[in-house]
Amino acid sequence: MLGFIFGTACLAGLFYNVRRGRWHRRHGGPGRWSWRGRMRGLFERLDTSPGQEKVLVKAADELTEAVAKLRDELGATRTAIAQALRGDTFDAAVLRELDTKHDALIEELRKTLRASAAQVHEALDPRQRRELADAIEHGWSQGHSRYGHGGRCGGAWRGARAC
Repeated sequence: MLGFIFGTACLAGLFYNVRRGRWHRRHGGPGRWSWRGRMRGLFERLDTSPGQEKVLVKAADELTEAVAKLRDELGATRTAIAQALRGDTFDAAVLRELDTKHDALIEELRKTLRASAAQVHEALDPRQRRELADAIEHGWSQGHSRYGHGGRCGGAWRGARAC
């Protein structure tokens, strides 16, 4: 159960970072690592039609919104934990209320992930699904030696790995 939650959060975080272009701001310069560059590279890799691109962007936006709700709750979470610890006695009721909020937000994220993944699955053909699944499983740069990452089997920086 915890693995599913962690995996869901990681996938949602990936979409959030890709959508908001956080990589672009941290590493500077437009291009491949910006949100648009990352999605454009994905669209080129999958050879998508404009209709398919709209579905993928919509799915990324929906996941981004669901993750943003979780992120917005972070401040309230820290405040509640501090409140529970601050008193003379530990206030477990505050944390139970917090658990209820988190459970609702995580369930909403799960529903959004399932719906978005189903929409993407429906929009793509079998070859595109395999390519997207490989990109998610192995990383975005796998199979693209054009950017110096050594192709599908990884370069020297990824270590020696059998194909």
